[in-house]
Amino acid sequence: MTAARTLVSLFLFALVGLAAVGLDRSVQAAPAADLMGTLAPRIEARLPQWVAAWKAASPGFELRSLRLSTFKAVEEVWAADSYDPSGPFEDLRRKLYVASPDGRRAINPFASIFFETRFSGIVAGFTDEKVVRLIDLTANRTMWLGECDASCGFHDAAWLANESAVVAGYALDYDDPNCPASRACRSMPQILMYDFARRSVMIFQGPGVPAGPRHDYTVGRVREKLPQVTVYY
Repeated sequence: MTAARTLVSLFLFALVGLAAVGLDRSVQAAPAADLMGTLAPRIEARLPQWVAAWKAASPGFELRSLRLSTFKAVEEVWAADSYDPSGPFEDLRRKLYVASPDGRRAINPFASIFFETRFSGIVAGFTDEKVVRLIDLTANRTMWLGECDASCGFHDAAWLANESAVVAGYALDYDDPNCPASRACRSMPQILMYDFARRSVMIFQGPGVPAGPRHDYTVGRVREKLPQVTVYY
């Protein structure tokens, strides 16, 4: 998939100049092209299931092979309605959150999931993996962190430091004539690397993989996190 199509796929950001991810001095000094290679061991340690899924689809997969596709500013727009930590089913949603090391914020990479009570018990349902939300746990507010159209999706998230996090997912390779209808359509591993102190995000993508992880990965992760809930998709 071209960089231009990526810009269409991710709606919430405006293009800006390059900013280094706010981690430590050695990372800040790394050129953007080498940044994924520098951070790959830390990301792999925090997202082992995601890396394993891509290696299962493509045995030669290496996280350090992802290349910078684009960089953007994160527009900070908090939702008008506040986050209710005691809201309906919040005890279940909290199991899906990925909290920052200092506990002040959390990312919900499964924000499109809804819950309801049936005679058989509580069920969770979702049709896609197109939305990620950032939650301010101290001010009780939320904002959209990412939203995809049909050409991409989100799988998981991890924090690298209090002000930096990654959201892992995929993008369809529209250079493949099998896309988007065929299951054989190539999907590309995608990492969104956020620096909240600088309000920026870098998007890294890897080579397309036929039948790479997509919706099935998300369903599996939700079932791991919520084994007591029936998941429909």
